[in-house]
Amino acid sequence: MLLQVRIKNYRSIGDEIILDMAAGNGRDHPNFLHEKNGVKILPIAAIYGSNASGKSNIIKAISAIIFNIKMSHTYGEKDFFLTTPYLYNDTLVASPTEFEIFIVIGDVEFQYGFIATINEIIEEWLYTRKMSKHETKHNKILERKNNEFAYINKYKKFNEFDDLITKKTLALSFIGNKNINHDIDFSNLFKWFNFAIPSDYDSAVETNTISQVYFNNKDFKNKFIKFINEFDSSIDDIIIKENKDENGIKKYAAYTKHGKNEYPFEIESDGTKKLYRLFVLFDWLLTLRSGLLIYDELDINLHPLILRRIVNMFHDKEINKMGSQLIFTSHNLIVLDRHELRRDEIWFAEKDKRGFTNLYSLDAFKIYEKAVRSDMDFSKNYLAGRFGAIPFLNNSEEN
Repeated sequence: MLLQVRIKNYRSIGDEIILDMAAGNGRDHPNFLHEKNGVKILPIAAIYGSNASGKSNIIKAISAIIFNIKMSHTYGEKDFFLTTPYLYNDTLVASPTEFEIFIVIGDVEFQYGFIATINEIIEEWLYTRKMSKHETKHNKILERKNNEFAYINKYKKFNEFDDLITKKTLALSFIGNKNINHDIDFSNLFKWFNFAIPSDYDSAVETNTISQVYFNNKDFKNKFIKFINEFDSSIDDIIIKENKDENGIKKYAAYTKHGKNEYPFEIESDGTKKLYRLFVLFDWLLTLRSGLLIYDELDINLHPLILRRIVNMFHDKEINKMGSQLIFTSHNLIVLDRHELRRDEIWFAEKDKRGFTNLYSLDAFKIYEKAVRSDMDFSKNYLAGRFGAIPFLNNSEEN
């Protein structure tokens, strides 16, 4: 599970921000939490804020970490490392971006990070320690400066690959992808990132692919129909038809059945089509294996009750048996409620006077030096501006 992400100098993020998935000391909804060796971990982080506050850039930053680890071993000379510094400051635009992420796999906590420009990796590091609520000594695995690699102890064998790892390739991406000598630490960490799903993944998956792979599976199809019928009882079945294009290549098309009639899936609402794609991810993350889903503006094209249903799915341990996590942004206030989210699961993004995105949790927020009470009406006070992170509206009228 994800424990923490640190981001510095990425798009609107100038100073370092931290998104922490370790639970605070609040006693509300203890049943939501997952525990690893005494450390309690949140399944959800919901990020609110006004337009242009940098919410999407936080999602893009985490997605960039995932994408670079998954793919940098494929980058060639003409490819750019996926990062963008803060553009509106002469110092920062010429400075590298910094990413660091803390993850627990089994009882091992990984601390991994890198500093990079679009043209090269400046630094990279990987440490481990036994997961515990008490501090224990870190074990060094890798420390890299430019293209000089220092592997520690048993990992020194990986120095033989130094010449193969380019200045745009992360060592974790190269070694983890190849599963060299079946090394457990590199391969486990790389696999974790492979099962992390970055923002906009669902919209990039073609309906034909989903139809072919998933909806020929009767059990999966029945689960989806049961789920969609919670919100739309008119869909009786999903039918997959196989066709061939002009080149003789097989294509799969989905049709919805309403009563006796069949209709091309593409005429369904945008919300139904979104749920069609999302449900594949939910089924994978909630029943098959642990993972992370990152989603910008999850509420778009979804009814508020569906958003609440999704949040409840990740909170319900009978459904979320694998301990998967969801990080999303939203403007919909239905889950900005003490009955739906813990205070440490609610985050706010806003820009300071310099234009830098700041990120803070409701759990850490103070009103007149007092913590936010768990019985407070979160959405009402948010709209009243008590937590910040709302747009400034000029209501003056010109005569």
